[in-house]
Amino acid sequence: MSKFMVTAKVKEKVLSEIKKIDQNDLRILYLLRNLGPLRFTDIIEYSGLSRSTVSKYIKFHLSKNKIEKKIYRNPSKNIQEQRYFITDLGTEKLGEDYIGYDDSFYYSEINDLISNLSELKTFYKDISVADSIITDITRNIINMGENYFFIEQNRDLYLTLFYIYNNSVLTRDFKFEITEFCKHYNVKKLRIDFYVDRLLSGDLGLYMFSRGEDKFFFHREDVLGVTTIRLIKDNLINEIVELNIAKEKMISDLDLDNLAEDITEKLLEMELIWDMDEDQEISGIKEPFEMLVEKMIIKYALGMGIPKASLMDIALQSKKLLKAEGGKNTLYNIINDSERYEDLNLVSISESKETELFQSLKLLRGFCPKCGKTVLKNDLSNICARCGRKFENKELLKIKEASDIEAVSDLSVAYRIASLEEEKEIECPNPNCNYQIKLNWDVCPNCLTPIIKP
Repeated sequence: MSKFMVTAKVKEKVLSEIKKIDQNDLRILYLLRNLGPLRFTDIIEYSGLSRSTVSKYIKFHLSKNKIEKKIYRNPSKNIQEQRYFITDLGTEKLGEDYIGYDDSFYYSEINDLISNLSELKTFYKDISVADSIITDITRNIINMGENYFFIEQNRDLYLTLFYIYNNSVLTRDFKFEITEFCKHYNVKKLRIDFYVDRLLSGDLGLYMFSRGEDKFFFHREDVLGVTTIRLIKDNLINEIVELNIAKEKMISDLDLDNLAEDITEKLLEMELIWDMDEDQEISGIKEPFEMLVEKMIIKYALGMGIPKASLMDIALQSKKLLKAEGGKNTLYNIINDSERYEDLNLVSISESKETELFQSLKLLRGFCPKCGKTVLKNDLSNICARCGRKFENKELLKIKEASDIEAVSDLSVAYRIASLEEEKEIECPNPNCNYQIKLNWDVCPNCLTPIIKP
């Protein structure tokens, strides 16, 4: 079965419409018709019905052959799982009984969008683009949604979409360097750059990152985007849960670099990205992709309500984004609610925009002189929440210009490294005791031998 694509807008519309359906059995058919194959737990969540009610009507629909239970390949998780599918009988039943709904939002919106792409398809046919690629590009446009059509439709835009397809992370074998692409299709690089800018700044769900002069693209609703976002959200939820279980842990202790590496490693294992080009002579996209993941982590953490001061502490400890021009400042801009694609993607940041960093500092008194943690203006305790250092206000580190932030960042990273060293377990210095102790303990709990701090 081909993948059932549902845009965020369609999903939102369906979940809004479901509330108007009084008949519980029709709610289930309606969801399966418009959102595609669903798990039992998804049906409970989206229908607003209780588990027992959903179970009752699923059994009823199965007995009447209106739905069926089959194996579904989940592309976002690269696994197979059981889901419920609507049958032709179920679709007919939905059409008969639900008079207030005479067509599926999914079907009608997709066809409306496709009907506007006839000129694009003709153009691609004329330059001998394969039907399979035209289908892929059309699907990408559907993922972008109706906002795509606010952009003037012309040859340069169509070539830009083809260029993006050729340089998608998911089409590794089609890589087409920009200079050669422009030469081959007789288009100015300036025009491709212009429409890349339009597409990225149009809130269409596109992500871009760089490796030198090479650009790579993916979409938040393709398999790479969905999987990456799911991994980010799962890890952030884990952090929040652990924070509530381990009371001594702070959300600001989150290691942004390590988390980005872990997520990227999982994507490497799934072969959604690669570490080396096929000739094994050019480094792959792992490192620049990790930098982009760090930006996405901060963006989604902000959306989940993690405090901005904590996010500032997390951002301060990133060493990866020091390698990107203006990279660390983009994290502070994201914390300050920036929606600019220049912040969300790895491109140069203009000097005029770096002043946004200082808006993020308005809530701060400064930074701890020992560990670099943020100290809020409304925190009058004069005791650092991370390291316990007592300080006077005059001792706090201040940010007067953009370069000062790196000194605070270095201090924060150094403190974290030292803290991790202290957390390592070593054997008790007493030769007659094999107990595992930590360097930040005062004495061995087994033999009471004093522990000398390095």
